[in-house]
Amino acid sequence: MDIGFIGLGKMGFPMARRLIEAGHQLIVFDTRKEAADRLVAMGAAAVSSPKEVADRVESVMASLPSLQASLEVATAHNGVIEGNRVKRFVDLSTVGSHMAVRIHDLLKSATSCRSTAPSRAASAAQRKERWR
Repeated sequence: MDIGFIGLGKMGFPMARRLIEAGHQLIVFDTRKEAADRLVAMGAAAVSSPKEVADRVESVMASLPSLQASLEVATAHNGVIEGNRVKRFVDLSTVGSHMAVRIHDLLKSATSCRSTAPSRAASAAQRKERWR
């Protein structure tokens, strides 16, 4: 399965590495080229923006260091929101329920992409709505 992964820092790199080790083809992006290069050496393909990740795969995962970074990667110019192929956006970052809902609503209004944050902070009703 082809999977996109954005954010290859202390948490994202080990997760992405394990996906490669499990046999998945990864399309990766990080603002630090050296972080992506480590995964390219293991078989991943690096691209130059979150949009490019979302142009190449249906499932995008993100592990980012801040609320603002998560919002920008998902919804800014050259963000996941502009990708042509993405259908699922999984934010692994610690963004909290309010930001998770905001990102979900922005993606939902502009694309057919569904988003989720694996957070217990989201209510059952919010989780149910995301996957309709």
